[in-house]
Amino acid sequence: MIYVLKLPEKIRRTLEKTVAEMRVRENIYGIGLFGSWSRGEASASSDVDLLILDKSNFNYEYVERIDAAGLLIDLDHVPKQWIHGPIPPEIDQKLYEMQILYDRDWSLTNTKLLMTKFYNSAERIDIRTETHIIDSDIYLSRATSAFSREDFESACFFAIVALESILKVLIEIALEPFANSRFIERLESSAAKLEMSDSFREYMETSKLDKLDNESVKEKMRVFKLIWDETRATVLQNLPALESAHFKVRTKLNYYLSPVFLNGMILRASSLIENGKLAETTHYLRSVLIDLVENYVWLKSLIEKVKVDYSTIMRSLKSLEEKNPKNYEHITNFFGLTDIDKHEAKQVIEKAREIMLKVRKDRKVLIKNHLRKS
Repeated sequence: MIYVLKLPEKIRRTLEKTVAEMRVRENIYGIGLFGSWSRGEASASSDVDLLILDKSNFNYEYVERIDAAGLLIDLDHVPKQWIHGPIPPEIDQKLYEMQILYDRDWSLTNTKLLMTKFYNSAERIDIRTETHIIDSDIYLSRATSAFSREDFESACFFAIVALESILKVLIEIALEPFANSRFIERLESSAAKLEMSDSFREYMETSKLDKLDNESVKEKMRVFKLIWDETRATVLQNLPALESAHFKVRTKLNYYLSPVFLNGMILRASSLIENGKLAETTHYLRSVLIDLVENYVWLKSLIEKVKVDYSTIMRSLKSLEEKNPKNYEHITNFFGLTDIDKHEAKQVIEKAREIMLKVRKDRKVLIKNHLRKS
């Protein structure tokens, strides 16, 4: 039996069946519930997140979505060897908030206890925030490279990603849980706690999330669906290329382009719109589309058998989609990249760099001061 506090009976029964079916597999060593249902903040549109400790021969975390009796479940496969060496910081939160449903050899239980002890320590927060800084540096480098090549669409695209990466540092320091459909809420709360609300406001302005209306957000959801349809059609027509793609590209595209995934996305986005969370909805859709586009360009380059410069991702996409420009047009429209000029691209890059430098400079002091308060 699965005993998880405040879990509805229907979900409890479905999870019991899912866990029973998975635990007989030789490669499955542990299963844990994490995410909104584990934290007790799930809504009717929330899916269920399960961490799967997997001994199969792979070295990357990957997710697959299933529909179990109408319940959308994300199976987050993590290599078993990850918990026997230095634990990758990207799974810290999952381990910390996880409620264990199955543990074959106590590996998951022991790792959970270890993470409970160190998750809120200055040393572990420092490690997690450093990974976000590295990511932000990579994306800003791509933005400046695209700018120098006069691909102003890509420059803006990567500068916004860099800005969001660095602002994750604030969420980590404030010890707020990450949630893809609650990013704006968490970031605003974290920035307020750390007395950095100006950075949050500047981010909202720079990423154009501060002036949205109901109709424009519904239009973004419509365009998202068009992009998904076009992208999925291309992938289905080129399955041999997908099978030959890198493991991470293949698993991500399989996840994002599953009809079950789309149904859950639309359900969640519609719920956010109904609750008036327009910036949250836009960010939620955009965060998925950023990852989808990056992996789609990788696959498309395999299909066309050409090398592409990923710093100029939008220019590369335009060239790769020359025979079917609609998808490129939908993507630039969704991200608001049409008619981007040199001046606007420069402003976005400069604002991202300014906020990044401030967060980098203040990071260790913020960690020390916030831990002292808490």
